Amino acid sequence: MLGHCDRENGPVAMAAKEALKTGNMDKILIWVGEEQEPELREKFQQSLQVYRNGGNSAELAEKYFMETAVRLHRAAEGMPFEGLKPASANPPDIEAAEKALETGNFEPVKNLLCSALEEESLKWFGKARASAENREESIAAGRAWVDDYVKYIVYVHKLYQTIQAGPPHGVDAH
Repeated sequence: MLGHCDRENGPVAMAAKEALKTGNMDKILIWVGEEQEPELREKFQQSLQVYRNGGNSAELAEKYFMETAVRLHRAAEGMPFEGLKPASANPPDIEAAEKALETGNFEPVKNLLCSALEEESLKWFGKARASAENREESIAAGRAWVDDYVKYIVYVHKLYQTIQAGPPHGVDAH
């Protein structure tokens, strides 16, 4: 998850369902790279034939094609496929990011991220500051301060590195 693309109600699975429903692959092809496209095309044609039989056949074909599309999407991202997950609600960060794309309003995303950043950073900062006051009372107190200090510094450093690095994966079409 990190991602939400591996769920039955994620964007990849929904595009796969739409492709079968309409008989048009265009909306699902965008979710994979050129390397995965031939397999997706082949599995689409196979699945579409079974899907058109209706009933249980259609359900089976739909599930199979959704799994295939998600697996190939994950491969295009360079990420492992661990199966198609059941439908579930988006976590608040993904929900806010999706809604921002729909509405064009980034403000709720910024507020969510800034709030979480401030809350978590202040937690580690507060622990380090509090234990610093007692660090010279004993070896144990000094070690407690070192632990809190290291956690705070590493948290800030890793967070900054993550921000600078950008997304860890994606379907590289550029």
